Amino acid sequence: MGSKLYNGFQKLGKVLMAPVLLLPISGILVGLGSALSNANLMELAPFLASEPMVIFSTLIKAAGNVVNNHISVLFAICVAYGYARAEKATAALSGFLGYMTMNTIMGQLLILLGVIDPENLLTGQSSILGVVTLDTGVFGGIAVGLIVSWLHNRYYKIQLPPVLGIFNGTRFIPAITIIVASLLGCVLSVLWPPVQNALSMMSTFIDSTGVFGAFIYGLSERLLLPFGLHHFIYLPFFFTSLGGTMTVDGQTVEGAVNIYNAILNTPGMMYDIDVSKYVMNGKVLFAMFGLTGAALAIWRSSLPKNRKKTASLMIAAVIPAAFMGITEPLEYSFLFVAPVLFVVHAFLCGLAYVLTYLVQFNVPGPSAFGGPFLSWIFNGIMNADKGSNWFWLIPLGIAYFGLYYALFRIFIKKFDFKTPGREDDADDASGDAASAGASQTNELIPQIVEAVGGAANIKSVDACFTRLRLKLNDVGLVKEDSYFKESLGASAIVHVGDGVQIVYGNKASVYKSEMREYLGME
Repeated sequence: MGSKLYNGFQKLGKVLMAPVLLLPISGILVGLGSALSNANLMELAPFLASEPMVIFSTLIKAAGNVVNNHISVLFAICVAYGYARAEKATAALSGFLGYMTMNTIMGQLLILLGVIDPENLLTGQSSILGVVTLDTGVFGGIAVGLIVSWLHNRYYKIQLPPVLGIFNGTRFIPAITIIVASLLGCVLSVLWPPVQNALSMMSTFIDSTGVFGAFIYGLSERLLLPFGLHHFIYLPFFFTSLGGTMTVDGQTVEGAVNIYNAILNTPGMMYDIDVSKYVMNGKVLFAMFGLTGAALAIWRSSLPKNRKKTASLMIAAVIPAAFMGITEPLEYSFLFVAPVLFVVHAFLCGLAYVLTYLVQFNVPGPSAFGGPFLSWIFNGIMNADKGSNWFWLIPLGIAYFGLYYALFRIFIKKFDFKTPGREDDADDASGDAASAGASQTNELIPQIVEAVGGAANIKSVDACFTRLRLKLNDVGLVKEDSYFKESLGASAIVHVGDGVQIVYGNKASVYKSEMREYLGME
């Protein structure tokens, strides 16, 4: 039971990341558009106030906000699509249809009952794609997506009596979706207001903890990374009232990402540290500087003969961490060989949130805003007049680089951790042979298939940022962990209830596509 529940959370976490991955380009466009329309910058560069430039900055902000303003419906579509076993296009269409039906019925019912006044919307009420309703946020989108995917997987092959034959198969899914989503809208019109109140109270409590809440947020998010459950820490704060509620230009906005973007879009409005902490301002510090110091310590601690190879590995891991906020490749390089280092790292991550909170460093760090470095440029330096306090990153970054470097160097030497480049001769030799034998993806894929028990043992193939996720018929056929690391170039392998997750960093998505083609999967 526990294993099944864990696998369910793993699957949900992966599916929820799909709409989140749409946010980076959105964040870059909004940040750049806001920077180009910044009054102080216009004074320094008067050409920015010209009509063509004003039109340009307005249009790129509008393009970026397409995703920001409709993230809930994207969750409904992506969850329905992600869980559908087949005929995924029908599932995605039904996800959108179900979400709009739910909101329309819920809004109309509450307007008829006098709860919602379309001319005077209260907190928790909003217009979604032209429909005045209660704002259920991403929870509503996720709920609809899960319901639609269940209906889809159960009924997409249904055979009805001849008189209803027009609704056979996938044509039945949109029809049943409208009916079920209508009932859901009626139910939520009663149940959701108390939920909104509960979320508001919880948000108030978390905010009242101030700097301590920031520490717990950063620490717990990193500690859950090895289990693939860290999404469940930050996503609710990103997109629901747990991340705060604020009125901007007469519109009620909830969720830290949405509030931050609303502030960014509103001239003269200042950043708020109680919002910035939930959009991972601390991650800018440890992703750009802390982990870079850790990488240098790992390289300096490697055996002289392995220095060149270790340098290549560390550089390849530092770049996505600093520029995109994808820290997993670097973290996995020491997580399994030196868990103590990862605990130290998690504690320092929590501390990073404390420091950035205290100095009110208002620069978000996740890829939703373009990643730490670009966010620092566009949201920090180019929007300094909003109180970004971007300059604090320099002294804090230098200190964090030195702290990570010193602690990692001391721990690696004292406990002789086998971090990259410190492997035994036998391990190193086999690793060299592996990199020579598995340098080409098309040669590596058959070896991975064989290592997990052959093609017949693989039920499904998927991937997230860094992990190749395989569901298997018999996990007992998987070779020992050392084989994957020494012979197949993996950073690590994680065993879950009905399969394995092989850590390959940024190559995981490519390997997924290659393996699906190799196995003849959809």
